[in-house]
Amino acid sequence: MTRTFLTATAALMLTSASALAMEAIDLDIDGDGFVSNGELTQILGAVSAPDFNRIDDNDDGRLSVAELNAPGTREILGRYESTMSVVHGLSEIDTDGDGFASQAELAAIYTGLNDADFRQIDANDDNRVNIRELYAPRSQAVVTRYEMSPTMDVTIMQVDSDGDFFASYEELKAKFPGLSQNDFRRIDGNNDNRINSREFYDSGAQIVFDRSGS
Repeated sequence: MTRTFLTATAALMLTSASALAMEAIDLDIDGDGFVSNGELTQILGAVSAPDFNRIDDNDDGRLSVAELNAPGTREILGRYESTMSVVHGLSEIDTDGDGFASQAELAAIYTGLNDADFRQIDANDDNRVNIRELYAPRSQAVVTRYEMSPTMDVTIMQVDSDGDFFASYEELKAKFPGLSQNDFRRIDGNNDNRINSREFYDSGAQIVFDRSGS
């Protein structure tokens, strides 16, 4: 099964109250025409093994077009919408349909995206961003700030001392001394014990950070 076939036939659409959209093609990060649990987890957070197994009807450890379009799949994956780490899927950004995001296409979604930030996202320096580059934690740490909190004084990169582009409790505590474990658990929407860029820039998290002091 090819990536083209997945693109043409998969009708799965994940939507949330904040008008985020994720098409099936956006879940197939490696382009092999299937969606693995690892790919789902990178985008949607920690998808549970029981939920993945419910969708994986033939138990081959990957999701086909038929499985993605099966009754009940949207309902199962929809449970994870609030924990998505990727704000916009590549298909939404890629308006010319070439399978890449140009700087202009990114800037149309992420207003104000500058040359330096684009170079951070374009890891292989080919002047276009593929799906792996776009979904990398480094890239999401850059673009999510434009989307969710362009005026926030503290960025996740300033908090992230170990360079993994996530914020641990200890890293947040160093920047926001009043942050409690309960605060951290409320911010950590997907319960993976680390804060991704979407969780960090969420308006509720910012209220907690403001209250916790910097």
